[in-house]
Amino acid sequence: MSDSTADGTAAMGPGTIGAWRELADRVWVAVAEPEAVNLGLIAGDDGCLLIDCGSNREHGDLIRRSIGTVTAAPLIGVVVTHAHYDHANGLGAFADITTIGHESVRGELPADVPAPTRELAVAGGLDLGGRRVEIAHLGRGHTEGDLLIVVPDAQVVFAGDLIESAMPDGAEPTDSTRAAPWWGSDSVPHEWPATLDGLVGLMTDTSQAVPGHGEPVGREFVFDQRGRVAAVAGELQRLALDGVPQAEALERGEWPYPKEHIAGGIAPGYAQLAAERPEVGRRQLPLA
Repeated sequence: MSDSTADGTAAMGPGTIGAWRELADRVWVAVAEPEAVNLGLIAGDDGCLLIDCGSNREHGDLIRRSIGTVTAAPLIGVVVTHAHYDHANGLGAFADITTIGHESVRGELPADVPAPTRELAVAGGLDLGGRRVEIAHLGRGHTEGDLLIVVPDAQVVFAGDLIESAMPDGAEPTDSTRAAPWWGSDSVPHEWPATLDGLVGLMTDTSQAVPGHGEPVGREFVFDQRGRVAAVAGELQRLALDGVPQAEALERGEWPYPKEHIAGGIAPGYAQLAAERPEVGRRQLPLA
């Protein structure tokens, strides 16, 4: 949830998993602690697919054992939505089956975590028997390698940390001004809005998107959060083009989310602009 990198050192203990709850026909969600990560489970006639896998090997073992409490379908695959430790570091518990991730994930994992056995650059799919699941990388945002997992017949999309609806103080998830994603040192702030455009385009008025953290949400919520993510990118660009030093940007910016959520994205945001816009970093003279 926070600016966690792929490094697993932040994970404490084996972790726990809450009860699986059915979100749609043979589509379940459970919350893995201590980072409150949403796990997904999708079953077809021939097998099931797990979305994200815990913060370490022991956590992954626990999650794997829990699957039998909701379905007899054999586990045939695991997809990691991105490389952060709380979503991907349990991969070692699934070395005997197909594991799927974006091609960038390999370079972000700790040395003791096995890389996914199937790497995607853009898109792929998996037949679970009478149900096909689509897996797509629509662009960069929260990380270099965010994947979306789409269950077309159930109108469910697992979005990882591209969106978040985790709310403080028990507030309702429709109050999107308080539900904030996190920008980290490996985020790509100026491409994130376009990636969310792709997610919005996959959804209908009756679709559900499962964020990396927080309750499932609808298309309107995703559209609104996309606008606020774009506002962050726009403010970064304004600050940089106005010659505001990177070290001062967080305090001088006007942000749609709490500063602690955005802090990690200042450096990569400035770096991307500097690479694309040579005028960034040079204070602009007034025109009149």
